[in-house]
Amino acid sequence: MQKHPRLAKKLSLLYSSCVKPSIKSNADLAKALGISRQAISKWIHGSETQVGDCIPSTQVQIVSALFDIQPHWFTLSIDEFELKLHHKLEFNTNGHHTGPDQLSVSLLPITNVQIFGRDHELNLLDHAWMESTNNVVEVIAFGGVGKSTLINSWLSRLDKYNYLGAKRVYAWSFYWQGSGVEIKSSGDYFIEHALEWFGDEDPVQGTPWAKATRLANLIRKSRTLLILDGLEPIQYPPGEYQGRIENPAVALLVRELASDNNGLCVITSRISVTDLIAFQDGRVESIDLNHLNTAAGIEVLKNLGVKGEDSEFSCAVEEYAGHPLCLSLLAGYLNVVHGGDIAKYRELDSLVESQDFGAQAKKLVRVYLKWFQNSHEIALLYMLGLFDRAVTLEDIKILSSKEPIAKLTQELSHLTVAQWGYAVKKLQDANLISVNRRDDGVLIDCHPLIRDFLADYLKREEPKVWIQGNSLIFRHLQSIAVENPANMAEFEPLFRAVIHGARAKLYEESFQLYFERIKNRYCMLTGGSHHTDQICIKAFFNRLWADPVDDLSEEAKFHLLSSAATNLMSLGKIDEAIDPSEKSINWFVKQEKWLEATMTAGPFVSMLIAAGSLKRAIALLSELEECVSNTNNMAIQAMSFNFQAYAYYLNGENDKARALFEQAEAILTLSDPGAPVIFPTVSSYYCKFLLETGEVEKALLRLLKTFAWRESKSWQVAVDTTSLYASDVLVLGLTFLELGDLKNAEKQLNKQVELFRSADEWLYLPTGLNARAKFFIETCKYQEANQDLEEAMMISQRTDARFSQWETCIYFAALNLKQKNYGLAESYLVTADGIPDMNSYRFRNSEIAQLKSRLALALNH
Repeated sequence: MQKHPRLAKKLSLLYSSCVKPSIKSNADLAKALGISRQAISKWIHGSETQVGDCIPSTQVQIVSALFDIQPHWFTLSIDEFELKLHHKLEFNTNGHHTGPDQLSVSLLPITNVQIFGRDHELNLLDHAWMESTNNVVEVIAFGGVGKSTLINSWLSRLDKYNYLGAKRVYAWSFYWQGSGVEIKSSGDYFIEHALEWFGDEDPVQGTPWAKATRLANLIRKSRTLLILDGLEPIQYPPGEYQGRIENPAVALLVRELASDNNGLCVITSRISVTDLIAFQDGRVESIDLNHLNTAAGIEVLKNLGVKGEDSEFSCAVEEYAGHPLCLSLLAGYLNVVHGGDIAKYRELDSLVESQDFGAQAKKLVRVYLKWFQNSHEIALLYMLGLFDRAVTLEDIKILSSKEPIAKLTQELSHLTVAQWGYAVKKLQDANLISVNRRDDGVLIDCHPLIRDFLADYLKREEPKVWIQGNSLIFRHLQSIAVENPANMAEFEPLFRAVIHGARAKLYEESFQLYFERIKNRYCMLTGGSHHTDQICIKAFFNRLWADPVDDLSEEAKFHLLSSAATNLMSLGKIDEAIDPSEKSINWFVKQEKWLEATMTAGPFVSMLIAAGSLKRAIALLSELEECVSNTNNMAIQAMSFNFQAYAYYLNGENDKARALFEQAEAILTLSDPGAPVIFPTVSSYYCKFLLETGEVEKALLRLLKTFAWRESKSWQVAVDTTSLYASDVLVLGLTFLELGDLKNAEKQLNKQVELFRSADEWLYLPTGLNARAKFFIETCKYQEANQDLEEAMMISQRTDARFSQWETCIYFAALNLKQKNYGLAESYLVTADGIPDMNSYRFRNSEIAQLKSRLALALNH
């Protein structure tokens, strides 16, 4: 086999490229090496005593150094060699760049920038950036294979060439932690932080969608390199929705950049991003990162200071199948314990029986724990295991000084500066931690697999340390939280405190903190992120949204189930929301907690209607009549009348609906309801009924009354939410449309869509999009109408909201009929007719009949 295949062609490329201007031929190369030209000819063509296509081992390093390339380049195929040379020339050509105007990469995990066996992947990243061939590149691999190391190495490489034209470089890691999801991973904090960094005037204002859109536009303003590391904490795990980004704002940002990007977005994850499937037409490139080959694995071990026979190195790398994290931990252990002797790896044979390399890495950490037993180092590792992300050495020192905890703070509280430095250095030498010395202090991090193991080890084998340590952090975070938080950054210590408190089994205290300071004793969110709220309360469940921990009071359990249910509804997870909703309603009724039952039932009824279960909603409302009556609360009775009336209206029973709406209105006109208002009264249902039954002027007057109540902070809107406000604005926009006031109609309909987005209401956003699409259809803005309807259909299908799907099909039919796309119009009407349970929604029967009649007439002509 040729050692350096097509050597003549490779040398010719080097000469013609002018990498070394003084060497343009074999004669020049021979002169530079001090050998004859015939000797080089023998390298190429061979002789009786020498094979061809082979530079002697004594010369290959010297030749490579002359051309400033790596020796192994000569072993590559001619195509790979040419690509590498092309990239080198691109780097050299672009070396004059002055560097980015803005640069932030410190939030990436701390890894070694030296890398082995990843030339191909680095070249793909180079090509994507320099050739602008892709908008997004995703790097996919299992844990510990080296995704973050690859990115850090590539950034280091770019840095040598002033980032090759990048005006801004911004990197963020969602994987601040191991497998447990932490608040900063939710995506909301990332969006706000990135907006501020990119220069947005007010990062906390606007809807998640609006924020994501603003951020995408800011990123596109100049050639930007955006790195999103460790995306999997905000992706759905394996299952029906595997790989989909759960946070809507981040999902929108990624799709926006995949669609159009002036620079490049690089994503790393354990799971491919399914949101990007539609863009895999060249705009998105996927790089699958595999384990290292044997040669590269040996380089890793030797570079980390391990010594010994080559045969032993090969066996060790093959035992660990080239898994980079395992090799790094193995090298650290051999260096610390056995002076770097590779032969000693055989003493760890029992660790490699499993092919689960995450498990192997964790077993190696266990060996370390045994080695560091009763030392400062193990106490420091335990402290790191309590956190879900990187932590500063200063924070560890502060916690260590607060109270003595055996095997934890007790061992750390009296350390001198030198002893702290020695403990950190020893763990760093063992490759257990990464250390980043910054202007604001020393940041300590470790790989998620290691962090996972440490947390699991403490829970199982050092439960007292786990409990007392998390309790310490719980109280510390409460003490540093601001009194009245106003944004995600200020709320974050409270959310984290709740999680640490639950880990410390301080369930009641943590629940009280959550219920009183975060939720204000209300099961629904009047503002903020449903995603973040759901992440927080996850800590209270043994089995998600079904089985709260036993140590909570019964009332706390069902408040949590109710909160989980309302979050799930808003996030469009209809099927998951049903069971906790029904359980909590039934328990509250059984305990005669009438107010709590009705507070949970209201959102549930709304969800059933949106999901296409109108009959079930009407039945539930009927069952709850006694419960509503028992509240002795006029505001709740008004709410109940409105819900019942709206359900009857949708069912086509307008007389029943009108009578109930009028009973609600009689209450809402009172100057004082005579009881605390703890639930929204929902005026938009009545206004929509008036509009749809032809009483347009009356609808406008009633809407204006609602807005006047908001201005005067009247009791009728004492409990208000963004989605309720959006619903009122929606009906106002449609009322203006009916009155022919197109300017105000467009203004209000645009506003309600943004409000629904800001409310994080996936279940109800399609209604807002459909309403605006109606305006666009009537004003012949067909492209805009189609865009809104496509988004409404996508969300409705994602949430399985049949009512929204049905309405979207009807609007699609109207749009295509107006555009004379009769086949499509007919297809959408057939689809609408086929959606289950829609025969209960009779309120649009007349409209559908008219569409079918107009379509039949058009087809006949």
